[in-house]
Amino acid sequence: EDQVPNFKVDYITKANEMIEIFEKYNFSVEDFLNNESANLIIFSSLPDDFMEIKPVVERKKLFINTLIPIIYSENLKILNKRKKILDWWRESNGENFSRDFWPLWLFELSEKYESNDSNLGNLLIKVDIVPISLALSQAAIESGWGTSRYMREGNALFGQYTFDKNMGLKPLRRNEEEKFYIRKFVNLSDSTRSYLKNINTHPAYKSFREERKKLRMSGEALSGFNLANFLKSYSERGNEYINDVKEIIKANNFKKFDKNNTSN
Repeated sequence: EDQVPNFKVDYITKANEMIEIFEKYNFSVEDFLNNESANLIIFSSLPDDFMEIKPVVERKKLFINTLIPIIYSENLKILNKRKKILDWWRESNGENFSRDFWPLWLFELSEKYESNDSNLGNLLIKVDIVPISLALSQAAIESGWGTSRYMREGNALFGQYTFDKNMGLKPLRRNEEEKFYIRKFVNLSDSTRSYLKNINTHPAYKSFREERKKLRMSGEALSGFNLANFLKSYSERGNEYINDVKEIIKANNFKKFDKNNTSN
């Protein structure tokens, strides 16, 4: 059920080889947006020589091309789970059965999403996507468009914290009394999956999920630009951070990536 159709996983260490693969399989953002490309190419990490790519605009382009298929495919897995819940709920005529009567897959899914009541509506609020424009913009900020040490050493796209030193990288500038690390990941998909789960389950983003639910209920497309307003807790910089996220979405025309996400 977690399979995304027609995608290839490639482990490549050189930028020119990655760019050649994108060209070989005719991957382009335009085709992706028009649903014309069946080839979603999933790379495990950015190339070792990513910092050497010149000009910077080419580096940013590779960052975007690498991340879009990953965010898209991880979102698609969530949408598939969402559809499975909705289908089961419809078959149950919209009743909320006690969790004792749930099928095992549904029970396990609710545990994973830290939802512990029998109301499937509350579970559906959590099992939903983060618009590509928003995830891409946050990744650009948190990883310095793929140039940060955390990104290079630990595939840390979204600057997530951990307090387990075995799972993280120690920040160079960290106050003596602080104990956090930046969590590292085995690949970019793993990093993206963790970010999506964080947005979907952490109490700090409850207002984000409530707003997303309102958009779903009214049948509107999920706008990353608008939903960014509800991520004030993501950074200590609060409103300043939100403004930065929205500015990146606007300046890079990331809004176009959200046009296909009205599906429930």
